[in-house]
Amino acid sequence: MDASAIGWWTCPECGSVAELPGADTAGYEVSCPDCSGPMIEQWQWEYAAA
Repeated sequence: MDASAIGWWTCPECGSVAELPGADTAGYEVSCPDCSGPMIEQWQWEYAAA
């Protein structure tokens, strides 16, 4: 994942969603803040150049 990308994550256990920076999540398992279950990255996008 590109460090400038943003990922859209969901939790299959409780349905929680989150937008997380690629630099913070690359290579790590992301735990849900609501139920501590594993979150799954659904898709990602990059910031547009200004």
